[in-house]
Amino acid sequence: MGILSFLTGCGGLGEKGSNGIGKKAKDNESGIQSFTYRYNNSFGASSYTWDVTETDGKITFTYESMQHEEFGEMVMECSKEILDSLYAVYKDIRIAEWDGYDKHNPNVLDGDGFTLDIKFNDGAKLNAHGSNACPERYGEFESAIYEVLSPLQEKILAEKRQELIDKGINGELDSIMVHFIQHGTSGKDEYSFFIINDSYREKNCEIKIKSYSENLFTEGNYNTYLHVPYSEIDFSPVRKMIDDYKILEWYDYDKAAEDYNNSEWFQIDFGFSDGMNLGACGTEHPENYDEFRAAFITWMEEVYEKYKDNKDNTD
Repeated sequence: MGILSFLTGCGGLGEKGSNGIGKKAKDNESGIQSFTYRYNNSFGASSYTWDVTETDGKITFTYESMQHEEFGEMVMECSKEILDSLYAVYKDIRIAEWDGYDKHNPNVLDGDGFTLDIKFNDGAKLNAHGSNACPERYGEFESAIYEVLSPLQEKILAEKRQELIDKGINGELDSIMVHFIQHGTSGKDEYSFFIINDSYREKNCEIKIKSYSENLFTEGNYNTYLHVPYSEIDFSPVRKMIDDYKILEWYDYDKAAEDYNNSEWFQIDFGFSDGMNLGACGTEHPENYDEFRAAFITWMEEVYEKYKDNKDNTD
């Protein structure tokens, strides 16, 4: 969800624009035909759109997110109860008062914004827009529509993920980023590995290791940033790990352990030549995590030992 209301604290100093109709507004009693909410983040990645529309008796939910650009516009049918629930939010929050709201805060360079468009069954429309500014009770509104629409979002994402898993991986490995970073009682080890095709970047490989446990590396710090001829590296062991440990099933995995501060955080991102990216992260570990971790760090050590004395090493 967007966090505009928490960042700006609605009614912040320096806001400019219109507050909309305000207290004199009257609710539209005809019901909602379409409801579109757009959340925009200046950093892009968390921007998304939710839309629920009734057309000729058919109601569809549409979800589009920059976090899931590979899926494009995702559409599924939904029930009349969804529009009824959104209409209840409209009335409970008194969103009628927001009609014509259009404010921005020029003092904030980066931040969040939203746009809300509602079309009613009688043809009337409501519009509200804010950039680093938001109307009264916006936080309640966010929470309420999240409760209504997030189950649909998760359902359609689950379907798209499964379609991707069923399709399998067709491209060749084009980039690898892997982090294993321990916190608290989980230990102090840190392993970070990044490599990208050297046609994109001259110094294309970075390896950072802090080993205290001596579990896979002897104790010490190992850091290197260098050029590695991409064509020389045998990526088949990593490709085999992805298959053997069913890493494709980790696609878009992101879970936090209950004891977050004493758990190892991991992040993986495998890029492929066909444009696919296989990413996952968290402190709650997915199936086959320990086996994959051990195998990858062993391979990572082999790469480090082979290229650590490369003349381009800028450690």
